[in-house]
Amino acid sequence: MGILTPLYNLPNNVLEKQRMYQNTHKPIMLRGPRSNLYVGAYTALFITGMLGTAFAATSLVRGKKTE
Repeated sequence: MGILTPLYNLPNNVLEKQRMYQNTHKPIMLRGPRSNLYVGAYTALFITGMLGTAFAATSLVRGKKTE
């Protein structure tokens, strides 16, 4: 047994993964094992970025208050 044997001597799980992805009626982005985590994190970061952009834009439009 060589050093690199664990890298190329792995079981073929393609059929099991194909069945997992094709046997559900969920949207394709929600079919993976950790997809809810990834989509939720992306959504949270996207909303935070959009709110920050909206806040910055409104503060630029309002301008600096003079006394």
